[in-house]
Amino acid sequence: MSHSILQVNFNFGGSRGEYEAMTLPMAGPLAETPGLRWKIWLMGEAQQEAGGIYLFDDRDMAEGFAHTLQAMFQGSPVFSNLSIKPFDVMEPHSAITRGLARRPLTFGDMAAEAQAAVPSIPPAEAQRRLAAEPRTLVIDVRDAADIAVTGTVPGALAISYGALTYQADHQAPDSWRAPQLADHSRPIITTCILGPLGALGGKLLHDMGFSNVSVLEGGVQAWIEAGLPVTTNGSG
Repeated sequence: MSHSILQVNFNFGGSRGEYEAMTLPMAGPLAETPGLRWKIWLMGEAQQEAGGIYLFDDRDMAEGFAHTLQAMFQGSPVFSNLSIKPFDVMEPHSAITRGLARRPLTFGDMAAEAQAAVPSIPPAEAQRRLAAEPRTLVIDVRDAADIAVTGTVPGALAISYGALTYQADHQAPDSWRAPQLADHSRPIITTCILGPLGALGGKLLHDMGFSNVSVLEGGVQAWIEAGLPVTTNGSG
């Protein structure tokens, strides 16, 4: 669920100094409000207007706090013209402009992003493509020791994810590069045992300029469960 903003404005009676003295003791307890990430306190002294920008973890928490504010302000002789506006946060944009601190990425985050960026194909479709287009290259991005345990798609090229970062780089020295990856337009299917690491490999190739990349849906495990043959080690 997306973060949620409350934009709160109101008029206050008395001076700015009186307002600040009255509200400063409230800051500590307010900081403990469930779901509140932060609040920016606002002051428009000339208009005797104050308020705040509140960031909450989600819309439900923001709306709950809005009801609390409304009850607090109701009938108050000090505050008037209360305005509370809820907004959803456009998080990708806000992160770029430093409006939100980026939380640490997880493997699941990166895999989900990769799976959204690169199409997946089921084992039967992958087998059909391999038969129809002999130039199609399968790359298993696991380490060789892992491939030896489970086997892999026959004819697959074994290039670990780490090695792929430079073996697919057309600006790297020739001795670092895999000759099988000389053509950016070559049809490529990436895989691992279950799919997520293969998706990361597929996105890496996509980001490096390869234009015809797919990911084996469910990885080698799905290939095996579909009754398709495996070889005990990848080539390369």
